[in-house]
Amino acid sequence: MSRQQHFDRFTVADDPTEEEIALVRTKLDEHNLAQTNGAYHFPGSEEPGLAFDLAVRGPEGAIVGGINVSSLLGVMWLEVLWVAEEHRRRGLASWLVLEAERIAREKGCIGAGTWTFDWQGADFYPRIGYGLRGVYDGYPLGMTEHVLSKRLPSPSSVREAAGRRTAENRRQGYALVTDPSKDEMKVAHRGLREHCITHVGDGDAYAGSQVRIALRDEGGNLAGGLTASTPVHVLALEEIWVAETYRGRGHGRRLIEEAERIAKSQGCIAGQGCCLSFQTPDFFHKVGYESFGTVDVYMDGYTEDLLIKRFRPDAAS
Repeated sequence: MSRQQHFDRFTVADDPTEEEIALVRTKLDEHNLAQTNGAYHFPGSEEPGLAFDLAVRGPEGAIVGGINVSSLLGVMWLEVLWVAEEHRRRGLASWLVLEAERIAREKGCIGAGTWTFDWQGADFYPRIGYGLRGVYDGYPLGMTEHVLSKRLPSPSSVREAAGRRTAENRRQGYALVTDPSKDEMKVAHRGLREHCITHVGDGDAYAGSQVRIALRDEGGNLAGGLTASTPVHVLALEEIWVAETYRGRGHGRRLIEEAERIAKSQGCIAGQGCCLSFQTPDFFHKVGYESFGTVDVYMDGYTEDLLIKRFRPDAAS
C-alpha cells in the first residue's frame, strides 16, 4: 500500500515512478560531476566508472572463482569476490584481487577498497595490504562489516606482484579468464550469495527490499527523492537528492525520516550510509548519523565519511 505525507504544499510518497527515480539519479549525478570537475566516475565517464569481471577456471574446466569491480574518484571498489570452498587457500582470491588491481592501476586508479563481513575477508584483506578504515556494527547477532582500503603502488610493482601469483596458480592448473561470460559470472554471484546466506541464515533477510521515495511539489513535479535497500535488517542509504531551489527547508530530513519509518516497519535496527566530503556530511550528522570511519584514498584529496545510526527499539511507527 502506498503512503503519502503532506508538508507545506509538498508531498513525500513511497510510490515514485521509474521516471522519477531515474531523474533523481540523473540530477544527483549532475551534482556530483559538477562538484568534482567531471572526475566523479574516474576512470570512466558514467556509473559505475571502470567496471569489469575476472574469473578463474579450475583444472577440470569449471569456474571456481570470480571478481567484479567498479570505480569512483580513482578508487577501485571490489563488489564481488568469491572462490569455491574446495579451491580456497591456494592463492586464488589474492590472484583475482592482484589482477584487478593491475588493470585498475593501469587505467588510472590510485586506490582500492572493499566492504567485507567479519566471516568473509576481514582477515584476508590486511594480508594483501588493505588497512582497516572502519567497522560497521549495526547488524543483528553481533555481525560486523569491515571497510578496508589501500593506496595502489606503482604500476610496475602491481604488475610484478600479479605476475608472481599468475605463475604459481598456472603451475597448479588454474587459468585466468579475463573476459568471462554472463553465465560464467553468474557462478561467482550465486556462490557468494549462497556463502552469505549460510551465515545470515535467511535468504530474504540477506536480500532485503528496495526503498524508493519521491518528494513532489504542489504541482506534482519531482522536487527530490531517495533510494535505499534493507539487507540484513539494515537501512542502507544509496541516493538522496533535493532540487537546489527547495534546499534548506527540511525536505532532506523528511526523506530520511520516511525511509527510516519504512525500514523500522520491516524490522531494521540501524541505518548505514557513506558521504563524500563534498556531499554535505554535516546534514547526515544533523539527522542522527555518526561517523564510524573514514576512507581517504580518493583522488584530489576527497574523503568519505562512513555513517551509522542505531534505531531505538521503541521508535518504529
